[in-house]
Amino acid sequence: MNRERLQRIRNFQSEDWWPALVIRPISIAIMLVIADWRFVTANRLTTLSNLCKLAGAWLLLRPEHWVLCVVLLQLGLIFDHLDGTLARYRRTFTKLGSYYDKVSDMITWAVIVMVLGWQAYRTSADAMYLVFAGAAVAALELRGYMKWLCQAETERLRWLEAKQDPAGTVARYTAPIVIKPPPERSARDWAIWFAKKVAVVFVFEEADLWFWLCLGLLIDRLDLVLWLLMLTQCAGAAAMVIVRAVRMARADRQIHALESTTSSRL
Repeated sequence: MNRERLQRIRNFQSEDWWPALVIRPISIAIMLVIADWRFVTANRLTTLSNLCKLAGAWLLLRPEHWVLCVVLLQLGLIFDHLDGTLARYRRTFTKLGSYYDKVSDMITWAVIVMVLGWQAYRTSADAMYLVFAGAAVAALELRGYMKWLCQAETERLRWLEAKQDPAGTVARYTAPIVIKPPPERSARDWAIWFAKKVAVVFVFEEADLWFWLCLGLLIDRLDLVLWLLMLTQCAGAAAMVIVRAVRMARADRQIHALESTTSSRL
């Protein structure tokens, strides 16, 4: 095996436990085969991911096919990881590709959870599950909105930094993209890394929700899945409202300090 090629394929480190322990290893194994197939592109993998997820959403309405539904949803997650991995491997980053990936993630997840809520309502006649599904989708997408809103709002801070140090800013933003190489771990390091991932099983980050969703399907407990999604995502959104507000307040202080420095030089 070409070690340099493997290192280029291992170009992303998952923080969430389910991708890190299961999806990423599978993705790397697939990449070892398809990484240099020219007809396979990042956007095509994103499209394949979307098709698998939407097909899985359709099968959610047919309990007799839930095992196949789980397979399709997990395939969708694998392809969703492969698209970025392939783009980084080939250095074929595009703004459109990033936009397509992120927006389709939000759309497909919303469709899947709302269909899940509808199926739970069909079987229980309890409209509460429709509310739970809507709340879970809204909370997760609110978290994403806050994240990118905060990133956009910090552009003013970058502009002020550029105004103070134009030469350094030009060098920083025109430098070629450098992808951080994957870490080299000893057997002990891998054991520690594994233990840390297992320790965050109940954090319920975005990519981990696919595991809990599929587990609920396999044990035929849509009610528990919807309770889980609603509670964890609403709690996470409430927490992130505070975290993002603190970050924006910190950015305001930095902007004020930079503006004061700029004014004093005039």
